[in-house]
Amino acid sequence: MVRSLHILTIAMFLLATGVWAFVQDPVPPSSQQNFFVDEDEDGRMDHLQIRFLGVISQDYIDAKMDSLAVNWVDSLGHALRIVVPKKDFILDTVSNRRIIIDLSDRQSGFYRLTALATPDFFIAPYGACMLYLSDGSVYTLNMKDGMAPSIVSCQLKSHRSSGVDSLKISFSEKVKTSHSCDEYLEYWSAKDSSVHPLVSSALEWNVFNNGATLIFDEALTSKERLTVKDSVRIVYSCLKDSSGNVVSKKSQFRSLDGYFPFELYKQNLVRTTEQESLDGPIFQLTFENVDAKLPNDTAWGFAVDVLGSDFESSVREILKMRAQDEFDASKVNVHFNLRIYTNLGAFVANTKYNIKGNDKRFEKSAKKLFLRWNLMDANHRRVGSGAYLANIAVLIKYDGKTVYYSENEGITTQVFGVLRR
Repeated sequence: MVRSLHILTIAMFLLATGVWAFVQDPVPPSSQQNFFVDEDEDGRMDHLQIRFLGVISQDYIDAKMDSLAVNWVDSLGHALRIVVPKKDFILDTVSNRRIIIDLSDRQSGFYRLTALATPDFFIAPYGACMLYLSDGSVYTLNMKDGMAPSIVSCQLKSHRSSGVDSLKISFSEKVKTSHSCDEYLEYWSAKDSSVHPLVSSALEWNVFNNGATLIFDEALTSKERLTVKDSVRIVYSCLKDSSGNVVSKKSQFRSLDGYFPFELYKQNLVRTTEQESLDGPIFQLTFENVDAKLPNDTAWGFAVDVLGSDFESSVREILKMRAQDEFDASKVNVHFNLRIYTNLGAFVANTKYNIKGNDKRFEKSAKKLFLRWNLMDANHRRVGSGAYLANIAVLIKYDGKTVYYSENEGITTQVFGVLRR
């Protein structure tokens, strides 16, 4: 009896002092509740959640555990092994059966990925975890996907003033839509600093459902059209992945990458009541603000926007430049060639210009290059009212490579009218 009481006293002492935690058998991890987490929802894994089948303590972590090894994918798509020491294990304050491992400081080096398997991403196995104990034991953890889908890229193809705009969205994995949502995306507008539903006239999903193309109404005004200054995100709870992970209110906005086809601005009719100076130039090439409404019905010619973010985005898209490749304005060359004839084919006037992107008149910003005809022929005589024919050639090169050549192998033919009053 005395011996039994002695054993009981020792047991109670061990419990009271916490030593019991050091001698208990290892508590195995769960096979169903271990998750990869993208807590900030930027499309990259940043936390691990490991659940155990029993209660654990910080003393238990210090005494029983050693480290955890994670197989993941680096930003280049290569297999990556990460070893996390036990000092970085965080005991969950909400649940004493779970530890949290914070990998957010390494997050920028991870691939933008929120699925353990994707149809267009095949590399060495990843997503495996091994928990090492201090006695040499090893647990292979069954990990699950706890990461909501995110936007990987947004490619905007905009015609700015006319034509059908489109937005190509790539998601980090296959997504499913919610029937309760009318729109799945929303955008932050730089014009009014507000968030609006992203409404399109058509939505086309790719074969894997991890990408979609939105087609917009051609009748949209310039104020209603998306620009590269805007950003897009998934609407809260409107898209989920195959594991049921739903996008939360923390879903991040993704900046738009713009591709703007080069546009040649032309005018079909010019009206004039003025008498041009016969001593002035027949043609003038001016560097105008990109918002200038040129040409117009009192100033005939043609114009093209050069430099600026839209221009750079177009060049990068056409030449498939890498993000780390520097854009050098001095490598831009713009060539103009204009010949004007009467409607009967008689020669009227012509000119040529060659402009480099480092020309000081750009003032290191986007400009509308406007080539104006002052309604005089090659002999400095005023032309009369009537129909005229213009052969316009515009060639834009970057680093010797052609990025734009006007229609019909370089020649754009335009019929226009001159009306003198």
